[in-house]
Amino acid sequence: SLFREGGVRPRMKMLMLLLLLGPSFGLGALVLQHPSGAICNSGSSVKIECHFVDLQATSVFWYRQLPKQSFVLMATSNMGSSASYEQDFAEAKFPIIHPNLTYSSLTLTSTHPEDSSFYFCGA
Repeated sequence: SLFREGGVRPRMKMLMLLLLLGPSFGLGALVLQHPSGAICNSGSSVKIECHFVDLQATSVFWYRQLPKQSFVLMATSNMGSSASYEQDFAEAKFPIIHPNLTYSSLTLTSTHPEDSSFYFCGA
């Protein structure tokens, strides 16, 4: 099997990201997150996109949940401005764009197995 005690087989190191599955509904607005899941090789990048329908998202909040842990705020993005990152999260590793009221994206760069997590956007 790919997974065994002590981690992933050395030659098969991959990153597994669990993202919000399907659309989210809150306060009558629709938030679509894409992709709903991703598996990639170490060292590659993954882009997570959030689209907002019936909502003008001036602020977007990006969260991460490691296995068996609580959600942690990674960064807050205000439309047209640079994101504000929380401690332990660097812009170089997790660049965010928020160019308009209906879209924001988070990119995970130079991924490693320890980046395997659940990532979530909210507005």
